[in-house]
Amino acid sequence: MAKHVPFRVHFEDGHKLDVDAETAQEASVKAKTTYDGIVRKVKVVRESEAA
Repeated sequence: MAKHVPFRVHFEDGHKLDVDAETAQEASVKAKTTYDGIVRKVKVVRESEAA
C-alpha cells in the first residue's frame, strides 16, 4: 500500500484545492469530483509550504 501524499491541484480559473492521494493522476481525479473545472497543474505540497 502506497503512502498518501498531499497534492495541490490548480484549476484553469485560478481555484486551488488540496487533496491527499497516492499519485498526481489520482489527485487530479479526486479534485475533479469536488470542483468542476479544468485542471491546469498538480504539485506536491512540501512540508515548508503546508506549515
